[in-house]
Amino acid sequence: MKALAIGVLVLGILTAPPAQADAPPSVWDRAKDPTAAQTWRLHVEVQRRIVGRERSRYDVEDSQARASRALLERYGAATSNDPRLRFDLALVYLRLKEYEKAAQLLKSVLAAAPEHPAAEAGWKRLAVACGHTGDRECERKSYGQELRFETDEGERGTPTLNLAETEMHTGNLREAIEGYREALRIAGRVSSRELAPFAVWGLAVALDRSGDRVGAEKEARFARELERSMNVPNLLHTDAAFFTPEYEIHWYDGLGAAAVAKQATAPAEIVRLWRSSEQSFASYVRFAEIAKEKDRWLELAKLRLASAKAEREKAEKKYGKEPPRELDENERELPRSP
Repeated sequence: MKALAIGVLVLGILTAPPAQADAPPSVWDRAKDPTAAQTWRLHVEVQRRIVGRERSRYDVEDSQARASRALLERYGAATSNDPRLRFDLALVYLRLKEYEKAAQLLKSVLAAAPEHPAAEAGWKRLAVACGHTGDRECERKSYGQELRFETDEGERGTPTLNLAETEMHTGNLREAIEGYREALRIAGRVSSRELAPFAVWGLAVALDRSGDRVGAEKEARFARELERSMNVPNLLHTDAAFFTPEYEIHWYDGLGAAAVAKQATAPAEIVRLWRSSEQSFASYVRFAEIAKEKDRWLELAKLRLASAKAEREKAEKKYGKEPPRELDENERELPRSP
């Protein structure tokens, strides 16, 4: 899961980039490059259409992104001598979810202009693009570069969280656990409704995959409590997160349901939760088996599926296959973390 940005829980939350210290070309710039004024006007137009409309999410209108792509591609921005146009086109590709194109262009321009004022935002965008394409090494490097640039603690939370997610997906569970805990420490010192539950969810899955099932379930229950207390229910299913691979979310859902089921007291809730956990892990296994790349967690997911199935069968045997009516929110006893 990545927070936008959890696949992972990419966990990334992408906010408006800092000002790029832009300035129109001077008379000397225009003398050296007759196209400088035209390039500048195109850059300003794209900024107006794209960055000027940026809110707290990457939600710019597709029509504006498509129009900007047409303007930039017609001008040959991908091979322009002005890095600004290349950064602009990469951003447009990212907005249009053309992640391969965005990643290729960002790698090229960052290699050619690593000290450009737009490079800091460029590394953030490259991390997201590579996260969506599954290029973990590129993703790790990009988040590392982003953290090298970023000194404000509040802004370090999301890349720290997402780097932990990347470490988990490459099998570095110890580093992932440390990263999630660092993101949680940052969340405790800054104002953010989403960073803390994202960090706890990631920590729960990392602990589960490292063999600490008890610790994982404790953290999963805590993550759900944080979602309720911060008024961000079903956070993992909102636009604030993205998962690569997309089926990764089923592990989070399966673990969360199992964790709550173990502390539930109402028969209907117990049966429902174990069914939900079984279905979630079954979905994970099904998609992992047909994935293009081998899933390193597939065998463990099969064990989690078998466990959830056994618990579901035990609950149905005890309470019946047709559980009583669903309890409403006011009737349910909210579980507490031990």
